[in-house]
Amino acid sequence: YCGKYGDAVDAYCRALPYRENAAEERQQAKGKGESLSVDDLKGQRLLVETYALVAEALLACKEGEDVVCVNDEENEEDGNIVEKSGKNTEGKVLVAAKDRIDFAESHYDTAREKLQDIVYQMGKMAAAKVVLGDEKKDIGYLVMMLVGIGNTLEPLKTKRS
Repeated sequence: YCGKYGDAVDAYCRALPYRENAAEERQQAKGKGESLSVDDLKGQRLLVETYALVAEALLACKEGEDVVCVNDEENEEDGNIVEKSGKNTEGKVLVAAKDRIDFAESHYDTAREKLQDIVYQMGKMAAAKVVLGDEKKDIGYLVMMLVGIGNTLEPLKTKRS
């Protein structure tokens, strides 16, 4: 996003309902007796990654400034994003500066909670001798991503207190 973290927050937040719906549909199918597949695990991971990406983008925004999205739905023509004209573009405030850390922490906490479910499911699948392939590595990357976000959040939370 080339430093346009507000636009990144907007894009990831727009993706969340789609990821949540996909994960929910998989959960409902699993509830009907189907066993969890690697694709189901991937769907859960993608949802958690989206929460983590929102938190990461919020933390990347400049401290003390509102999180602003310059490219919003009002700037789209035929599905293509169109920049507003002029250098000093105004945008839609997504998160006020004073709430940025709280929002990041909320998305981080959600990602961390959902990651616990993924790790549990992954353990059950491994015990059943299901071959996880690259998904195991991708989940490991997600864990490291969340560790990095947590390490970034911790000093900000203590500074705020």
